[in-house]
Parts: sequence; structure tokens; C-alpha cells
Amino acid sequence: MAVSMVAVAGTASADHVPISSSPTISETPDPTWMTNGRVWAIVRHGDYVYVGGNFTRVRQTSSGTGSFAATDLARFDATTGVADKSWTPDVTGSDSNITQVYSLAAAGGKIWVGGKFDAVDGLPRRNLAAVDALTGIVDPNVDPVIGAETAPGIKAIAASDTKVYVGGGFSSVDGQGRRNLAAFDLSGNLDTMWRSKASTPVRSLALSCDKATVFAGGAFRTAASNDGVFFPRESLARFDATTGQLHPWHIPQGIVSNGEVAVDMAVTCGRITVPYTGPNYNRSFRLDDGDTGTMAWEIKSGGEAQTVAMLGPDKVVIGGHFGQFNDVKTTGIALINLSDGTVDTSWLPRLEANFVSVWETYVDEQSHKVYIGGLFNVVEGVPQTYFARFSFTP
Repeated sequence: MAVSMVAVAGTASADHVPISSSPTISETPDPTWMTNGRVWAIVRHGDYVYVGGNFTRVRQTSSGTGSFAATDLARFDATTGVADKSWTPDVTGSDSNITQVYSLAAAGGKIWVGGKFDAVDGLPRRNLAAVDALTGIVDPNVDPVIGAETAPGIKAIAASDTKVYVGGGFSSVDGQGRRNLAAFDLSGNLDTMWRSKASTPVRSLALSCDKATVFAGGAFRTAASNDGVFFPRESLARFDATTGQLHPWHIPQGIVSNGEVAVDMAVTCGRITVPYTGPNYNRSFRLDDGDTGTMAWEIKSGGEAQTVAMLGPDKVVIGGHFGQFNDVKTTGIALINLSDGTVDTSWLPRLEANFVSVWETYVDEQSHKVYIGGLFNVVEGVPQTYFARFSFTP
């Protein structure tokens, strides 16, 4: 649902093969463990993939074989897909129905956890916490009070090498004014200089490819720098990652109507691709034409798209509860071409449930895996609940 750390799609490193412009993805899911409830967030760190959402157990099979208790947060071996019983920092709240982990990020050897909750492993935490990536021990120094008890909480996290940015619905952090956006250092201290603002709650965050700026998305119509002077920004705003200054880049006015929500974003050096809830539009805007975010394409899906991730330099994995994308029949997941938004029909896995909905897509470039999370019971005829993984050939 939300981007945690942004890498330049298709880049190479010492430990993985770069992804080509035409990767091949298996439609049959890998035999991984799964959850018994909704998955909102996925991130990889080290040898594990960390998963957050609204669930009470992880399990080897959909019938419950090998299951163990894990409340809203768990991790899986990135190679085998087996859940780790030794790492279960429970995320809890007064009402389990609204207690959710909406976003995850990996930074500073910690897994940063954002959502709507009151405690992690029994320690009071309001909507943001950090746990040790190896041990699961809650970091005692990351303990900010995010918003009022009735506030929506944290919906998105983005992490750089030095800062953690959070977005959601709140008006203060530790009693200091912060309007739906805030930043922390890796020790959990509130950044007193970075005071960017959005006029209404933020639903998505992402770093630019050079990590010099931060994109925020939502339904807002204005955004501001530290000085509190608001300027028109229709659903997307860009801020300096160090100072919080509102960047002049913007999408042209009149493209995004009132009520549309930028729920996620996939960023390359030349594009930002965004699914919108509301009238079901999906748009890709240019980042390489100065400060005018010219729209490259606009595609309407048959139902809302809710999550997006880059796969290599030229492909986009998009998920939601749509039954068709750009007039191609799908079931909640599609692979599309970044150039024009057309569907790559080489990958059309069938998801099944009473109401199929994919809320998270995550591409692990290191191991060549595509992860999805959301609401589904069967994937391509295989019983697989809420969390699934597909292998791809780069």
C-alpha cells in the first residue's frame, strides 16, 4: 500500500542480476507460508521479508497446518518462504478491528512500523514504532505520540539512509504541530527542521530516485513548506528531503478531480505512476520535463487500483479490486507497460475470493520475486490466503 524504500528500477548490484525490460513472471505462486488476515505492507531487509496488516496467525497452509500466533506483524524467510516463529512482536490496540499495520520500512537495522495501534509487544506506542530487524525487540527510543487517540494514524512510511518520513492523518507529534507529515532521524528523534504540510491526510510516500526529494500523495489540494504558506497541489506534492521545502514540481491543475486519492506511487527517475481511488483512474506523470508534471497516460480500470510497484525499468505491477485494466480482463493484479499503460498479457494470474482486493505489491529485485498482499483465498488454483509470492526471470 505504501512504498518503504525506493530504488532505481533495473539497477545492478554485486549480489543480484539487473532486471531487463521484459522479465518473465510465473503465474503459479511459490509454495510460501501465508497469513489468516489482510496484508497491507511488505518490505525486505536482510534474509527476511517483513509483513504487516490485520491478522492473528501465520500458517503453512490455508487450512492452518503449522500455524502459530502473530498479531499484525510477521516475517518470512526470503528464500524458503517459511514464517519465522521466533520473531513475533505483536501489534495491538483497544479494538482489534481497527488495529492495523499499514506501512513498513527498513532503516538503521530496524523495521519501522506505522499504522493504527496502541502498543507493540505490550509497550505503549501510538501509531509508530521500530523493532530490531534481527531480534524483534521494540526500540525504547522510538516512542513518538502521533496525533490524538482518535486520529487515523500513519498510512505511509518512506525511509532514506538518514531519515524516516511518515504520512497519515494527524495534527501533532509529541505535542508539536505537524500536519499530516513528519520526519525522524534513525534514532527516533523528531526532525525539528522538516515541517512539510499537506492540507488533508496523506496516503502514500516515496523518495525520488536520487533520494533528494520526497513525494506525498493523498486527496489534498494544497501543500506547504515549513513556513506554513499553502500552494495548490492536486493530490501530489514534492518536498526537499533535507529541508522540507515544497518543490516547484507539480501536476497541472484540472487533471485530478476532488475526492480522488493518490493511494500509492511507483517512482523512476523519469516517471511517477499513481493509482487513484474514486473514479478508478490510473495515471503516469513525467519527472523529466522540468517542474511541470505532464501526464504521460491515463487509464481507467474496472474497479479501483490500490497499489503499484516497478518491476525493472519498463514494467509496473499494479493491484486492486478491478476486474479489467485498460479493457483487458484481470482479477485484481496486472502487469502494465510504463511507456503507455497497456497491459502485458504474459502475466495474468487469477485470484479468487468473495471480494478480491490487492492492497500491496512489492518487488524483491535481489531474489527475483514479486509479492502481493490483500484479500484473496486462491491464486491460480492454489489455496493461498492474503499473502503470495511469484518468481520471475529477470
